Parts: sequence; C-alpha cells; structure tokens
Amino acid sequence: MPFKISCVIPSLFGVSIATFSGTVLATHTTTGVKQAAGHFAESEIERLVVTATQQPKPWLSSSAAILSRDLTQEAPVLDIASLLQGLPGVQADQRANFAQDSRISLRGFGSRSSFGVRGIEVLLDGIPWSTADGQSQPGSMLLEQLGAVEVLRGPFAALYGNSAGGVLALQSKAIAPASVSIQQRSGQLLQQQQLQVSSGQTELSLKQLKHDGFRAHNSAEKRQASLRQSRMVTDQLQLNWRYDWSDDPLLQDPLGLTFAEWQQDPRQTTAVATLFNSQKSSAQRQLTLQLEPMTGEWQLGAWHGQRDIEQFLAFSGDAISAAGGIVNLQRHFFGVKAQRQFELDRWWLQYSAQFEQHTDQRQGYINRRGVIGDLRRDESGQVQSAEVAFRAEYTTADLWRLSAGARLSQLKFAVTDYFIRPGNPDDSGEKSEQHPSFAFGLSYPLRSGLSWHLSLGQGFETPTLTEMAYQSQGTGLNLALKAARNQQVESGFKYQTQTTQASLDVFYIQSRDELIVDQSLGGRTSYRNAASSQRRGVEIFLQHQLSAYWQQRFTTTLLDSRFEAQSGVKRELPGVARVQHDLQLDFRPWQDDRWLLRTQLNYRGKLPVDDANSLSAPAVTLLNLDSRWQLDLQNNQWQLWLGLENALNESYVGAVVVNQANGRSFEPGVPRQWVAGLQLRIDFN
Repeated sequence: MPFKISCVIPSLFGVSIATFSGTVLATHTTTGVKQAAGHFAESEIERLVVTATQQPKPWLSSSAAILSRDLTQEAPVLDIASLLQGLPGVQADQRANFAQDSRISLRGFGSRSSFGVRGIEVLLDGIPWSTADGQSQPGSMLLEQLGAVEVLRGPFAALYGNSAGGVLALQSKAIAPASVSIQQRSGQLLQQQQLQVSSGQTELSLKQLKHDGFRAHNSAEKRQASLRQSRMVTDQLQLNWRYDWSDDPLLQDPLGLTFAEWQQDPRQTTAVATLFNSQKSSAQRQLTLQLEPMTGEWQLGAWHGQRDIEQFLAFSGDAISAAGGIVNLQRHFFGVKAQRQFELDRWWLQYSAQFEQHTDQRQGYINRRGVIGDLRRDESGQVQSAEVAFRAEYTTADLWRLSAGARLSQLKFAVTDYFIRPGNPDDSGEKSEQHPSFAFGLSYPLRSGLSWHLSLGQGFETPTLTEMAYQSQGTGLNLALKAARNQQVESGFKYQTQTTQASLDVFYIQSRDELIVDQSLGGRTSYRNAASSQRRGVEIFLQHQLSAYWQQRFTTTLLDSRFEAQSGVKRELPGVARVQHDLQLDFRPWQDDRWLLRTQLNYRGKLPVDDANSLSAPAVTLLNLDSRWQLDLQNNQWQLWLGLENALNESYVGAVVVNQANGRSFEPGVPRQWVAGLQLRIDFN
C-alpha cells in the first residue's frame, strides 16, 4: 500500500491537483523495484505520495482530465516548454527568445500571449506563481529543482479561479539528504553552472546561465538562487519556507521575422532590433511560507515578492500619447490562503479562502535608439482578488464517485495616471467584477483497471492589467475589455495496469467574449473580445512498458478551435495547432538508470498567425536524441548527459506572434545543436 509523507511537499490551498485528482506523484521507490520499469499499479510498488490531504484519490477514479509526469530523471532543460512537451492538450512552443519567455497554451487557452503565460494558473508547491489577474513568468523558476508536473484541463480547472485554460501544478523535489552537488552544462550556444548544498532540512541552490543565441542580438544572461527549509515547529506542526531569487541582467530580443525573411534566412535579425536595442532585464524575489499539521487537516500559506522589469521596445514612442518605447515596471505582490478538509462517512469535504494583490508602478520613456529619453507614461495599477471555494466528493456503495465544487471570485482593477499633459488626458480608471465558477463530475469503474468519467463546468478568465494597458484606437486604459466566460463538457476513459497507463478525453468548450489579440505592433499589444468561440477536440495518452528494457509513450492532441471574427465568419484561433503528435521511446540496456537512451519525435501542425488566417507557420516534425549515464561510487554519484536537439536540422518556426501588424510574426526555431552535461553529487551520510 502507498504511504503518505505530508512533510515532503505540502499543498496549502484547495486540494493540490495531485490530491484532488488522485494522481500519485512518485519520486522514489522503496521495494527495490525500479521506477523506470514503468509499473503503475499502486499495489505493486510502495511510493512516497506527495500530498497534504488525508485520503489521496486514485487517478483511475478521478472525473478530471489530468496527467502527471515525474521530472526527477529528466535531463536539465533551458525552459519550461521542454518539460511540457508530449503532454496531451498542451502546446509548448519554444521561442528561442529568453526576452519573451516560453509560450504555453492548454486546449488553445493562452495562445494570445505575446510574452509569458496567460489564462493558465501556475502553481509551485501549491502556491500561485500567477498573479491575481492571471499572468505568469515561469522563466524565473529554478527548473532543476522541479520533481513533478501535473496538468489539469477542462471543467475542474474552474475551481482554481481565474484560470479558464487549465492548471500547471509544479512540485519541487524533496530536500536532498546532506550532500553537495555540482553541475556543468555546455553546448554550441550555452554555458551553465549550478551548485546545490543540502543539510537534509535546508537546501541552497545557485545557478548561472550564459546563452549566445543562434541569431544576432539574441544573447541572454541569467542568475538564480533558491533557499528552502522544512522544519517541525512542534511535534505535530510543520513549517516549510522558501526564498526564490532571480536576476536576468541581459535578455536581448531579436524580434520576429516576416515569412519572406524567415524563408530567406531564419538566422537573421531585423534591423530595428539593433537600431533600438530591443532587450529586457528583469529581477524577481519571492518569499513563501506554508504551515500545516502532520494530519493534513488544514493548511495556511502566505507569499510576498517583487518583480522589476526594464524593457527596450523596437520603436521610439516619442508622441505625447504614445506611452514611450522603454518600459520600466516595478511589481509588488502578496497573498494569503487557507483551507480545511475533512471526511464524513462516504463524503470528503473542503472549504478554502484566498486573497491576492499586486501593484504595478509603470513608467514609459522615449527610446532614442537604445538611450532612455523623456517620460511618456507614469501610472500605478492595482489588482485585488478575493475568493472563497467549497468542494465535495461522495462515493456510493456501488462505486460511483460524484464530485462537485464552486468558487466565487471578486476582482478589482484600478489605475491612477500621473502623466497628464496637453494631448495626453487622464487615463485613470477602475472597475470591479464578480464571477462564480463551478464544476460537476462523476466516474465509474467499468471493470478492473478501466473507468469512465464525465464532467461539466463553467469558468472565467479576466484580461490582465498588462492587456488592459492599451487600445488599438485612442489612449487610456482599455476598460471595455470583458472577462471571457466559458462552459465546458468532457468525457473519457482511463485504463491502468502494471505495465500500461492510457487515457482518452473528448471535450467541447463554448466561450463568449473570448480574449483575442486586436493588434500587435512594435512590442505593444492591444486586445478585444470576440463574440464567441468554440473548441472541440480529442486527447490520447498511452504509456506502455514493452519489456524490462523498452518503454514507449505516445500522445495525440486533435483540436478544432474557432472564433467569430468581426465579419461574423468563423475562423481558426491564431497560434493554435490543430494537430500534435509526440512519440518517445526509452531504452535501458541494463534495466536500470545506469544508462538511458531516449528518442523523441514530435509533430506540430501549422499555426495561423492572424485572425484572417491569411498566413500560417508550416507544420514541423522534430527529432531529439538523448543519452544519459549514472555511476554510483560509495558516497559519490556521477551523472552525464549528451543530447542532440533538432537532429534532422529542420528549419522551422518555433512560435508565432499573433496579429503582428508589421508582419514580423515568425520566431525561428533552434537549429541542430548538441548539449552535454556533467554532475557530481557527494553524500555525507
């Protein structure tokens, strides 16, 4: 039977996705059977279950479309998009541009984002990494510290608030035993070093990265640190805290290319990028506290942080109403959350509350060809979010499992304009919104190892404060933007044996006031509401242990996403692929982790770049090869990685900038390159 260690990675609000869906996050095996053997049955392998509730719910009987992935054996990656490749329903585009962060969408939600992640709730150890209005920058995370990722799609994502597209729940690895670990990664474009020191209860991680980029004006420098501790306050009370720090002093932006430029030479950089020195520097600090009893009956969490950004856009912005071509942003944010859960006969119940706030101090200056000029924008913006939620689950005598939940969210947006001049009127404004969300689901075991599930729900997604900042016509805060509302229904099957795990999900989503890009020009993007949109699709996942040596994983996502254009005609949602396939094959010559050979083949269909669907980025098939070795010598462990990315050297578009007014919509993908890494860990136990 699996056992629970709630002190490893607690979840402090709602049920963690692992808990709510019942997916088991396995990070170690304790029976001598290697996790690499791919056995999924809980009765076969004892596992450390990362959860904070009293009764984990099995994945097989969950009524939610959810899937988890163990990251403990993954090779180091440059961005979070690499970790999400091959998850059904997820489109993770690698932009090869650190200035804009990864581009991630779930079932088409979030595809409008010109930078960072939108419309998807991102959690790290149960604490929001997203702001109250739904924007997130995963590039500030220390990715090597992650131990698992879970992706929740569909109706039950509504129970996490302002996250219409879904939820990415990231879990850190358990704090390592007393040890020192040193890592070096090198490649044709990068140099990366990392140091980790752990005492068993406290862990310090340091990392630095230099990336040259394969295009001119495409270099990046990043530095990150994390200090975390897990300690017992009393015999029954545990406190987990962590401090995350990141500093990116140089993130050059080579901008996108037109279709003709991309065809001619995908390595080129447009002239205005160097003329105006388009780039970004950013820094983020965040302190997180989590408190819970060992019984896991309740949890308290709090977080506080600051994010600073300076960004040079590729235009001057010198007009009195233009808001400038250089952005200076200081964001202060904090939040608190609490939850209580208990069981009563066949019932499992939970109630929770959460409050978040972030305040943006934003200035804009004229970009005098890479030199800061006069002030053109000076304002303060604030978003507050207060939410209460209730969830329940009931299991009948004949094993039907019924799930339900509701959440009420109150949001307030306010902007105060301090730059009021002739020709630039007062752009202050505020508005408040209240949105209910709900989800219902049921599941039933058709036979041993096979279950059916059905769920429906209603959710919402507000525009972010950044998305409300501009109008395509006129000046001032775009208060006319409405929150998008959606109704979702999905059904599917889950299958699980000792050697196989599989799922099939079919869904339909109807949205009104869908948030789409109105115009993107020179790094400034405005948005509008579409009358309606529909998404329908099929997601397939299959992981099978072929033998003690071979394991395969296959996923398919078929997505038809359409919105009502201004002309009333239905068009495909820009930036969303209709078809994705991913095949991964692992070979372990010695049936354990001493040597792993991996082949991954990924196909992504074409990407429309604008509302008119006038042009699309071509479909692409990418082949990645990976080899890893591990050697244990007494108290020392050596690990070596060697990878070949884009092994066929395909010329492809990594991502598109939606509705780019100047036609520079195409962000070239990385050409063939090799990456090697070496890690030494010394244990002191």
